[in-house]
Amino acid sequence: MSNDELVEFRRRSRPLGSELAAHLEQQILNDTYPPGSVLPAEREMAVSLGVSRTSLRDALQELEGKHLIERHHGKASRVLPLDMESLAVQERLHPIEDRIQHVIEVENLVEPGVARLAAERATAADVLQLESILGRSSEHLAPEASLDLDVDFHYTLARVTRNNFMVGISGLASERTRETRLLAHTTVETRADCIRGHAAIVRAVSDHDADAAELAMRSHLEAVHRSMRVPG
Repeated sequence: MSNDELVEFRRRSRPLGSELAAHLEQQILNDTYPPGSVLPAEREMAVSLGVSRTSLRDALQELEGKHLIERHHGKASRVLPLDMESLAVQERLHPIEDRIQHVIEVENLVEPGVARLAAERATAADVLQLESILGRSSEHLAPEASLDLDVDFHYTLARVTRNNFMVGISGLASERTRETRLLAHTTVETRADCIRGHAAIVRAVSDHDADAAELAMRSHLEAVHRSMRVPG
C-alpha cells in the first residue's frame, strides 16, 4: 500500500473521526485493503493522512464496531472477510445478549413484510401448507422439535411470497439464528404463545388481509422476543 493512496483523504465539514472512518471503509470495500490484509501501523497512517493518532483511533474503533476490521493491542489491524460464513463466525463471538438483539432487529425488519406479501399472494394450496404445519405443532413437543416447526412455518410463509430473495433471506436467517430462537421454545407457555401467533397469521393470510397479517406478525414477534430476552 503506497502512501499516495492514503493521502487521497480530504477534510469535509463533518467530525474528523467520522470522515476518516468513511474514507477507510471505502478503501476496504473497493479492495484497496482486501480481506485478510493488514492495515499500516497507526503512526504511519496518521502521518500519511495528516491527522492525529487520536482521530485515527476513533475511526478504527468505528470500523471495528462495523466488523470490518479486527484490532488487538500491540498488533496491526486486519481487514475481516465479508462473506456470509465469516460474518456468521464473527457473530458467534458476540455476547448472547448482542446476538439476541441482532436477531430481533432482523426479524422486526423482515418478517412483517413477508406476512403482508404472503397474505396478498397466497393460494388455497399455500394456506393448506401453513395449516398442516400448524396442525403438527404442539406446546408439548420438545424444544428442538418445536423450533423445527417454527422454522418450517416461517420458511413456508416466505415461499408463499413467490420472492426468491425473501426465501433466501428467511433460509439464511433460520440457519444462522437457531441458538437464539431456541430460547423462545424452552417452556410450554412460550411454545403455546408461538403457536397462537402462527394461528393468527394463518387466519389473516387465508383471508388475504395484508394489514391483519402484518399486525399478527408484529404481535407474534413481540411475544417471541420477550421470551428470548436473557433475564437480568
